[in-house]
Amino acid sequence: MIVNIVTGYLGSGKTTLIQYLVRKLAPGERVAVLVGEFGEIGIDGALLAQDAPDVLELGCECIYCTLSADLARQIPHVAGSLSPDRLIIEYPGVAAVQGLLAAAKVMGLHLMDHRFSIIHVIDACSFDELYTRSPLFAESQICRANVLVLNKCDLVPEKKVQSLTKKIKELNPRARFVSTHHGQVSPADLQVTSQTGFSSPRERKVCRRPQSAVDIPSYYSFSRKFQGTFSRAQLARLFENLSGSSIGEVVRAKGIFCCEEGWVRLDFLPSGVSLEPVTGRFHESKVLVIGSTLAAGKLTASLLDCLHKKPQGFYEDCGDRRRRVSRPAGLNRQRSPAYTAPGDYAGSPFRSGHDKKELSS
Repeated sequence: MIVNIVTGYLGSGKTTLIQYLVRKLAPGERVAVLVGEFGEIGIDGALLAQDAPDVLELGCECIYCTLSADLARQIPHVAGSLSPDRLIIEYPGVAAVQGLLAAAKVMGLHLMDHRFSIIHVIDACSFDELYTRSPLFAESQICRANVLVLNKCDLVPEKKVQSLTKKIKELNPRARFVSTHHGQVSPADLQVTSQTGFSSPRERKVCRRPQSAVDIPSYYSFSRKFQGTFSRAQLARLFENLSGSSIGEVVRAKGIFCCEEGWVRLDFLPSGVSLEPVTGRFHESKVLVIGSTLAAGKLTASLLDCLHKKPQGFYEDCGDRRRRVSRPAGLNRQRSPAYTAPGDYAGSPFRSGHDKKELSS
């Protein structure tokens, strides 16, 4: 089994890259996707389930305590129950990948027994800002990667691409380097010849340094589910003015909304917002917002103001609840959209595919 761990900071294009890769691999390979989401309501799993029939999603409010262990625990389960040719793990943008590697080691999982690689996606538009704000976090992610993907190269000048390429290669000269846009990478781009070892003293120093909380940006998540029909125009205005509002310092927002024109996918970064049509089987609108400060009440009220048609009991508050997920008697699997998996995750609800019904104890 090939194991690809896809890392990258918020909004770098991890989900888009995985979607593109899954389409390229099908139907030649059987691919399973394991998604780690920072928040109790997942968005990426619902989008990925449109292309990959076997999608598992794990979400948690505390990525430092439980999510890495939960993801590591699922690797042998997926290998044993599905026997995929390839397992792709989407790792949260605000989590350091060494957490997953450490959890796998503690559990006795030998990832090197598989064709294992870490693919790190870098946003060409915002990398300099991230590196200035959190250099240790950025370096630790880059230096642990086997493949470095500089994404969104179409959105910056060629001189900027060349400058970033030089800087990134200096940080990790060992890794395969790919520059692209819209996450378009071929399976051949991800082939790794050297799995272990460091090619420079800098890499060795960065990767062997004990991880500290100050290395990782501190963020909170807000998530909600909604029923009803939204006004696309009002949603656009809300998120276009989000940076200057009293809602808080938002660094990332994503969602799926039922609008009068149909289902739309929301992507917000401080640099801009997009609301694009999306096809698929969705049953409810949902949003995930990540920031260093969040006024949850104001954000909820603002979203409710965007509802064009409000049914009775028009939203479900899921942002502040934690649930203990019981261990099912057996595997309840669906070919599409996805399946549920056994596990006992305190405060880390499991969601499957784009019909993510949470299990209750």
